[in-house]
Amino acid sequence: MSTVEVEVKLTGRPAELSAAFEDLSGSRPARQQLLTTYYDTPEGHLRRRGYALRIRSRGGARELTLKKDEGDGLTRGEWTSPLPPATGGEGTPGLDRLPAEAPVDDLGVTATDVLNPTFLTDIGRTKKETRMGDALVEVSLDAGRISAGERETPVAELELELLSGPVGDMLAGVRALLEKRRLAVGTRSKAARGTDLLLGTSSPAVRATRVKLDPADSIDAALAKVVRAASLQVTGNLAPVLEAGAPEGIHQLRVSLRRLRSALLFLEHHLGPRAAVLNREARRALRRLGPARDLDVFLLETLPPVIDANPGVSSLLRLRDAARERRAIAQASARKLLLGRRFNRFVLDLLDVPHGGGLVVGDSGESLMETAKGRLGARHRSLMKAGSGFEHLGEPERHRVRIALKKLRYACDYSQSLFAGPAVGTCLRHLSSLQDDLGRLNDAAVARQISRELAAADPRAAEGASRVRDWCDEGVRAAEPGLIESWRTFVATEPFW
Repeated sequence: MSTVEVEVKLTGRPAELSAAFEDLSGSRPARQQLLTTYYDTPEGHLRRRGYALRIRSRGGARELTLKKDEGDGLTRGEWTSPLPPATGGEGTPGLDRLPAEAPVDDLGVTATDVLNPTFLTDIGRTKKETRMGDALVEVSLDAGRISAGERETPVAELELELLSGPVGDMLAGVRALLEKRRLAVGTRSKAARGTDLLLGTSSPAVRATRVKLDPADSIDAALAKVVRAASLQVTGNLAPVLEAGAPEGIHQLRVSLRRLRSALLFLEHHLGPRAAVLNREARRALRRLGPARDLDVFLLETLPPVIDANPGVSSLLRLRDAARERRAIAQASARKLLLGRRFNRFVLDLLDVPHGGGLVVGDSGESLMETAKGRLGARHRSLMKAGSGFEHLGEPERHRVRIALKKLRYACDYSQSLFAGPAVGTCLRHLSSLQDDLGRLNDAAVARQISRELAAADPRAAEGASRVRDWCDEGVRAAEPGLIESWRTFVATEPFW
């Protein structure tokens, strides 16, 4: 059997999950014990291609299932075949037992490759069917564990799978649960968690994927593609931040939110109130995450070379300790944001865009290509205006240049697939180089500000703060010729649109 599974996962404290399950009316709950073994080659052929292969046992029944995330945060391809009851001594079932339409050729597995058990899940599931508007939804309350060798991690989650009806109605029902219960949208499958347990790794930060627009796309379709890519980067970086406080996770989460805002502002003349809500919530999240990112840069990039160049200076070590304390507070604030109701409503709204559309309400009659050329031109003119007399601009003015540059850079990233020729790559390279140079200038400004604030709170760190500021000033002076050259090179670059 081949299906497309549409599912939302919610996480939280077991008591909150149970209460949310009880909040939903519906059919009489049924209890199951699910024992599942996942398989892969020793080299990880399946996981590297985004697939998960499992055998699940419930009661006396068994089934073989292949799954693949479809890349929109909600849907997964699923191919399932029944297996005969276990009699003992069975080996791994061959891939030929999967349905004929299963994408076996995409797995990278040959006849000589061996599929081995990798990890197990033992889940007690209580499930029922409920109505959410016109959607029929299967709700499953899961509690149990994932084990890989001697490693083990608990599972507590609520899964809502669409059986029939509109996706939007199911998501509206999930929003109602979030309003009542302290829950968060779960972004990691059991297979992904099991893989990390097996390998002893944590969830990696997720970088942006290239969006491929087509000149024939409508404005609505193009925006849906861009928002879909941004939402995958947003949801992909929640676990790295929540589970490990990973600096790269916070960085990439902020990148995804900036890219989303850039796209919404790029097409703002076509957009309605739903888009305005997404833009507002992304802006709020960026502000809340900013202190954690700034302190990560300060502690991981700015301070180490200063400390290395000034060994044994106690005020620098005092400054570092104070920054670590402040970063812990900033990370706690970031976690609180990501677990909060408001942010999780925002995540659901993002996931709904590819399914519900509705962001675009104005139709100017322009094609996507005409719109892209017009908006790119406007962004480019804004950047040129902000950077007029660049060699003589002060730090605040160059900060405005950096903001204008980022807006143009993201717009070019989205639009580049609409254009052909070597000018595209050349322009993007020069944009990227200039953005990096201006970013370092901004990092220095932020480091000075953090140093002043920390020294004001702890006078024993004052001398260390002064050394950091001197280091930053020297770095900015040394980088000035290269920054001016990057600006001149960009100005001389012919726009590709």
